[in-house]
Order: sequence, then C-alpha cells, then structure tokens
Amino acid sequence: MKMSFLILFVVGTLVVGCGSGEPDGFRITGKLENGVGLTVYLDQLTTNSINQFGSAIVDEDGNFTLEGQILEVGFYKVRLGDNNFVNIVVHPEDNLEITGDANYLYGTYKVEGSEDAVALYELHEYLHRFNLKEDSLKKAATSFGGVQVDPSRQFQLQSIYNNMVQEKLTFLRSFIDNNTASISSLAAIEGLDPMTDSEYFVKLDKELYDLYPNSMYVKNLHLRAAQMAKLAIGAEAPQILLANPQGEVVSLSSLRGKTVLIDFWASWCKPCRLENPHVVRLYNEYRDLGFEVYGVSLDKNKQAWVNAIQQDGLEWIHVSDLQFWNSAAAKLYNVNSIPQTFLIDEDGKIIAKNLRSAELGKKLKEILG
Repeated sequence: MKMSFLILFVVGTLVVGCGSGEPDGFRITGKLENGVGLTVYLDQLTTNSINQFGSAIVDEDGNFTLEGQILEVGFYKVRLGDNNFVNIVVHPEDNLEITGDANYLYGTYKVEGSEDAVALYELHEYLHRFNLKEDSLKKAATSFGGVQVDPSRQFQLQSIYNNMVQEKLTFLRSFIDNNTASISSLAAIEGLDPMTDSEYFVKLDKELYDLYPNSMYVKNLHLRAAQMAKLAIGAEAPQILLANPQGEVVSLSSLRGKTVLIDFWASWCKPCRLENPHVVRLYNEYRDLGFEVYGVSLDKNKQAWVNAIQQDGLEWIHVSDLQFWNSAAAKLYNVNSIPQTFLIDEDGKIIAKNLRSAELGKKLKEILG
C-alpha cells in the first residue's frame, strides 16, 4: 500500500534568456504535420511547477524554431496543448530537430541532434508502447460487450500484466546500464524502486556526479543515493527507539545477537495483514533458534494497532510513535510504502530487504538451519 506522492525532476538551470541568434545557445527546429499557425511552447520542468521558457508559431510549411541560452543541461517540455506534449533533454549548445503530427505529438514525434535527446526518446517510445498495452489489458479485464470477465480470464490477464511489469523493470535496468553517462537515465530511474534497485541509484549517481557536479538534477540524486547507502546491504541498521503498547521504549539495538526482521506495517494496511500469517508461521518455526520480529507500526490510532496485534496473533515485539507516515522510524528507513521489511543479522547489519513468505523462509533456513 503506497503513499501518494509526486515525482518531478529537480532543475538546477539558470535561465539567461530566450531569443533568436544569440551565440552559444541551444536551437530546436521542428516540422509538424497539421500544425500550421499553432503555437509551440517550450516549458522548463521544476520541482513544483512548469515554467514557460519560450514559444514559436508554426509557419505555413509546418516549421518552427525555438532558441535560448541555459547554463546547465535540463529537462524541458515541447507543448502544443495541456495534454499534447513531449519531454526532451536540452544541453546548453544542442541543435535538436523534432518532427511529428501536431494532432498527437507524443505518439508520433521523433527527435534527433544529441545522444541524450535520442536516448530519452527511445525511453519514451518504450513507455508509450507499454502504456498502450496496459490500457488494453485494463479494458479487457473489466468487461467485454457489457459482460463481466470470468475469474479465470481475469487471472490470465493479471499474469500477462505481471509479466509486462517485470519486462518493463528489465528494460529500465538495461537502459540505465547502457546510459549511465546520460542525464536521460534520470527519467528511467524514477521507474525503479529504491528499496529493490538501490544499486542502480548508486551506480547512476557515481557516474553522473562526476560528469555534472553542478546540476541540481544530479545533486538531488546524489542526496538520495547517500541516504540509500545508509540502508545498503552490509550497512548497520539505523537505531530505532520507540515505545511498545505498554509505553516502554524498546530499542532495536537491544536485540543484538538475534536475527531480526524489522517489519514496517499498520492495522489499516491490507497487504500487511495478508502477509502476517506467513510471518507468524516463520516466527513460530524459528523463534527458538534466535529469530525475532521488530514490528514498527505506522498506525495513528493506538486501539486499532493493539486490536490488529491481537486479531492476527502477533506475539513479537511491537513499537510505534503513532505518527502515521510521519513516523520517525519510517523516515529514517525511507519507507514510503508498506509492508516493507529489513532483515538484520546478529551484529545488527542489513542482510536482506523486502523478503516475502517463501523468500523469507528460504533465507531464515539458510541462516538458522
């Protein structure tokens, strides 16, 4: 169960101006079908807004030109309307060419002129195809000719979708592997989970920070990667000091000498509650061999928290500050969705993340026998 949040690029570009013929600036030329007389806008993407940078009128031959000066590479939007646009990468001295149909720019455009611009285009093309397939599957899963799809067919469609998602993740990882020196990979990294793909964030940060140390896009990634390093496999799990339902503070470090599953959950989280029986089974199997669970609740209602513990038969350690998503422990561990787990060894070092059911059982058997 995820928190809702907005992912936007962080822009560190100082805009000097947008004019015609200024030296050492960028230049974007385009040719659009069905675009005569339309206004093409160039917008700058920021952390909390989209700012208009420049504009041009498409001439009678379908051509337009956008020019300007910037100090750092940035992400921009070429826009014909609120829902008719494409995002591009622009370097300070780029000469880019964009073609497409003004009636549906995103689905028809092509861009040339720089490796980064082409890389981002290729990423967009893949995601566009994925989105079309996703939409088709959603429609097929809801109804056919007004008749509800039978459960077996829904299960089949869900399996197809799950495979698509895995293929998408494989594509994104491969894209980053092949474009670690490209700023375009910042768009791909947002499709990965920092918890399961932290090595890609670290890899991209290392490469881009050397190339673009002054870019705030990269500085933002650098800060995120530094935080992830604190939670990397092999790192010492950050200390947690929270109270149990009786008001007694139980520190994570007090469990040294045991294999501990730090389990971020909440009474209101259905996936967490569905996972609990599996953890209960493993806890009963391995508790006498040195396995402990340290449950950190993101509840805000104490009674709901206590009731869930009793209802699910959770006999392990429970702590919470009842601060919901503002939980100090959740922030410390970069938790923005639950359930989320960290498995730590006898020395308090992280040895695995987000293990579920069979995977957790396999790991515990490996460690505790």
